[in-house]
Amino acid sequence: MVADHAGLPGVRPIEYPYELRLRTGQVATLREQTDLVIFRMVFARRHYPVRSSDHVIIDVSASIGLFTFMRRGKLPEARIIAIEPFPDTRLSLLGLVERNGLSNRVTVVDCAVAGSSGTEVMDAAAGIPSQHRRIYSPVTTTLNARHRGASGQLQTAGGVPVRAKTLTELLDIANVSSADLIKMNKMNIHGSEYEVLMSAPATSLQRCKRIAVQYHELPADLHLGKEELFERLRTIGFRLISDHDTLRGSGFALLTLDQD
Repeated sequence: MVADHAGLPGVRPIEYPYELRLRTGQVATLREQTDLVIFRMVFARRHYPVRSSDHVIIDVSASIGLFTFMRRGKLPEARIIAIEPFPDTRLSLLGLVERNGLSNRVTVVDCAVAGSSGTEVMDAAAGIPSQHRRIYSPVTTTLNARHRGASGQLQTAGGVPVRAKTLTELLDIANVSSADLIKMNKMNIHGSEYEVLMSAPATSLQRCKRIAVQYHELPADLHLGKEELFERLRTIGFRLISDHDTLRGSGFALLTLDQD
């Protein structure tokens, strides 16, 4: 498959799967155009804020591991917990970790992060990029139709069962008493960020020094949006550092504990 990359200046068409080799010797296989978009967000635009002092980073819905891949190279001593529930995507993530000799610092956890533990279903229809697969719910279905275009219409209630854990359970499974950064971006958790962050106990959220979250505009009848999310986090000690609202139904915010 050849991508035309319209709207990606300076990038010539490439054929997928594409083997990406960095000067550092790191290697990653890009399977589709959305992988290239994420690579550019992490590498070229430095979309996700990391610090040289970060020791523990949680990558919620890591997909094939491009954030893990890039940030592990920049922070060689950091421990990264990479969360990915979708089976074939997780296999790609595990392959990337092993191929680049990252197994001693990167822990891959097989689960989705949700408001309650149990079993959820992720959309598995053919034609949906790995970056766009979500836990099925009426809310995510509405958001997917708005934000994913044609691929959003493919989601159905039938799909792949995945294990779901709460944020508290995830931190306990990963044996994390304190994380420097938890990254919750659009991959897989799209639309579930409110469920996770609004339901998690204050004591669990306070185990995360910084929260980087992509939020979405929910249906109006839910009366839940970024202001309610920011207020909830503010009441338990978080301060809003930045909020980049696209004004197209989503945005990206960074919050930090005041004590940090």
